[in-house]
Amino acid sequence: MKKIRVAIVDDHWVVRAGLRATLEPDPMFEVVGEASGGREGLELLREKSPDVALVDIRLPDMSGTELCQRATMEEIPTAIIILTAFVNWKLVQSCLKAGAKGYILKETREFNLREALISAARGEVVLSPKAAALVAKYVQTQKQADNELILSMREMEVLRLMSQGMSNKEIGEHLFLSEGRIKDYVSNILHKLGAKNRVEAILIAVRLGFL
Repeated sequence: MKKIRVAIVDDHWVVRAGLRATLEPDPMFEVVGEASGGREGLELLREKSPDVALVDIRLPDMSGTELCQRATMEEIPTAIIILTAFVNWKLVQSCLKAGAKGYILKETREFNLREALISAARGEVVLSPKAAALVAKYVQTQKQADNELILSMREMEVLRLMSQGMSNKEIGEHLFLSEGRIKDYVSNILHKLGAKNRVEAILIAVRLGFL
């Protein structure tokens, strides 16, 4: 069975020693090198091309995020997992955008490091429960925001008639609805599109591809 080659990039020697002591007895892994800084870590990735690299996000000369960015730009095939004690949405987002394949916390009880390394080596994205919860919350928030932009079929009809220069009264007569009801639809359309008036709503709708 081919071993998963792992590199460790962390400025604390105790952490590096602890990770090495955890991984080396396992026949599944081979620790191919350590680095205490970002530049040294990037050079390690260039030279050894490990399957997976465990990288601290806070390094003395280069952040883990920047290391990810550079590795991605250089097309280094190593799957980088950010291993850190810090977690918030901005950090998780910046690391994933930079090309990291994982974001896990230095809380061994919370996450299975062995499984994370195996998954990352397979090309999967791995997140600790806390990081995954932040991603899920962001996705839900974005979905809600997207849903708020979705116009109903009737609102789309009103919008199209608005774009033809029809007044509320004319639209109501065309759709067999009261002028007051059309006024409500127009108000909803302006709110959903974030427009101040009918003309701005039409311009925004054109830009979004609604018209």
